[in-house]
Amino acid sequence: MSSSTRQLQVLDTEYSADSVEWCPISGYQDVMVCGTYQLAQQESQPPSDTPDESGTTAVPQTRLGRLLCYHLLTEDAVHLSEFQRTDLPAILDMKWCHNSLNEYPGLGIADAKGSLSVWTLQGRQDSENDDAGRSRSLTQQCKVQIVEEGLVLSLDWSTGRQQSSEPAVITSDSQGQLTLCQVSHTATGTNIISQWKAHDFEAWICAFNYWEPTTVYSGGDDCKLKGWDTRTPCTHPTFVSKAHDMGVVSIHSNCHQEHRLATGSYDEHVLLWDTRNMRRAVADVHVGGGVWRLKWHHLNKDLLLAACMHNGFHILDVSKLTDGNPTVVASYMEHQSLAYGVDWCKQTMSSAQMSASSATPGKPLLASCSFYDHSLQLWEWLS
Repeated sequence: MSSSTRQLQVLDTEYSADSVEWCPISGYQDVMVCGTYQLAQQESQPPSDTPDESGTTAVPQTRLGRLLCYHLLTEDAVHLSEFQRTDLPAILDMKWCHNSLNEYPGLGIADAKGSLSVWTLQGRQDSENDDAGRSRSLTQQCKVQIVEEGLVLSLDWSTGRQQSSEPAVITSDSQGQLTLCQVSHTATGTNIISQWKAHDFEAWICAFNYWEPTTVYSGGDDCKLKGWDTRTPCTHPTFVSKAHDMGVVSIHSNCHQEHRLATGSYDEHVLLWDTRNMRRAVADVHVGGGVWRLKWHHLNKDLLLAACMHNGFHILDVSKLTDGNPTVVASYMEHQSLAYGVDWCKQTMSSAQMSASSATPGKPLLASCSFYDHSLQLWEWLS
């Protein structure tokens, strides 16, 4: 391994943590959100009449969640400071819109009660001191019911390359459906445009092709990767791939290089694709542990971040695809539980800020979270 990583901070999220997203909007790039998911038994209700898999009567459970909001401080030591927490249904996925919504950063949240909600981040664009966090707030603007009985498992925005005042959002759910929505220019309303059955079991993941946002990809527990043209009724996929041997749970389009797509699966493999030919992947790397999330770097088209469940977090270099498969250039193995949420920090700190902090000048900052140990960690890649 050509480089290492260094832990900067560890926080206890209390509930199990599964999602981490840094804000991409200029002036707010020091803001990070973490989503949590906690199963709790409803003690006040009598047991269900339906036996569980063991044959015993099941106790009803509720899925609790919490939205945790932080901003990055650089005085004395680089660290995250919490500025808001909001109790919600369990959070399965979150994504920031790549452009502002009605002049503010917009956040989409997929939850365990079958809803997609859209939030906006308001407050001063200043990260120089702790007062900036106190002046900020994430506020829910609208919510739409995606599925009556089930969980919304993932979402993506259409704005990776094409800015829009009324962006589209795609969601996937536990009923195997995909739902295409459109957010109003004021972010105060969300309309369902279309909905279709995409997979036989859970549709774990969905993603736009950022270069052609009428194209959507999905992955399911049926081990299939599929493509869809949202200009059509979506009664049939544009392609079906069985390249993965287990459930497909992560997909991300590269907004800096056309035709490049990454997918990950419970089968512990990351596949790289040329979207002009989805019959066969152009590269395959075994990273171990089940690939829950993939994140292309926000500036470097050749860096890919992978959350690998039972095998930590890895940074892949895909710059030499013509000479071979991607290589793992760094790993972060400090988490003691399922590695789920991870993201690159988009904030660029000044030399003065870096020299006054514990971080190494010029080194990328990242945040990650793990499930059962409810741990959120800030770290840097010593590239």
